[in-house]
Amino acid sequence: MKRTAAGMASLVLAVCASAAERLEVSFVDTNVLESRLAQGATSHEQREATIAEMFQSAGCEVELQKVNRKNNNVICTLKGSGEEQIVVGGHYDFATEGKGIVDDWSGASLLVSLYDALKSGPRRHTYKFVAFAKEEEGLEGSRKYVHDLDKEQRRAIRAFINLECLGTTPLKVWASRATPELLERLARVSASLHQRVEGMNVDRVGDDDSHPFLNAGIPVLTLHSLDNRTIRLIHSPSDRLDAIHADEYAAAYRLIAVLLAYLDSNSTSHAGPK
Repeated sequence: MKRTAAGMASLVLAVCASAAERLEVSFVDTNVLESRLAQGATSHEQREATIAEMFQSAGCEVELQKVNRKNNNVICTLKGSGEEQIVVGGHYDFATEGKGIVDDWSGASLLVSLYDALKSGPRRHTYKFVAFAKEEEGLEGSRKYVHDLDKEQRRAIRAFINLECLGTTPLKVWASRATPELLERLARVSASLHQRVEGMNVDRVGDDDSHPFLNAGIPVLTLHSLDNRTIRLIHSPSDRLDAIHADEYAAAYRLIAVLLAYLDSNSTSHAGPK
């Protein structure tokens, strides 16, 4: 966050009192999640190559989008049968204090496991998993990504799901920024999984990569794990691997994977490109 101060699972998701929907996702083991988290203990310069190698090892062909002379967004595409898209993002850069595992390797590295969860089944939407560069320096990576989209490409994006600072507490949502339709779908999924997701607004803490998408009229949802206690971790020496609780991180992964599968058949309306 930019501060200004294993195995196939077939899930029957009860989306309302009278209907249920079967979703198929393939969760990776928790040891895989933890291994991918641990790979973030590296330098700023190495982070881009690390996330690219992780995507490639999972079987995804990587595209690099130039942000500036030295930094690129790392993009993994899971092709669907239709033209509409769901974009999932997390930033791989980090602040000078700490190791940047919570903020935001916890989100960036999870992109690979979400790709793993969804790649086995046919999908209607095309998913773009984007590890953004330079979030901590003015949201440069996400601004570049949105800037380079033409009007039709913007219109095709039905949702942008941003992953920030996961695994320090049970999953939270930035409710005041969320598009209401996406917030409703999150509530349906969390209720069906009996996993409560609380609203924790971070407007006064900083900004994140959802902002350029929001400005472009694209539905957005930021998921995180910060509360009044753990918010002190970010941009501090305490932002290390041991700040992540493995059980909370795994629970967040499972819910987000199911949410993405659910959005594939229940996407939002679109306000239109700007």
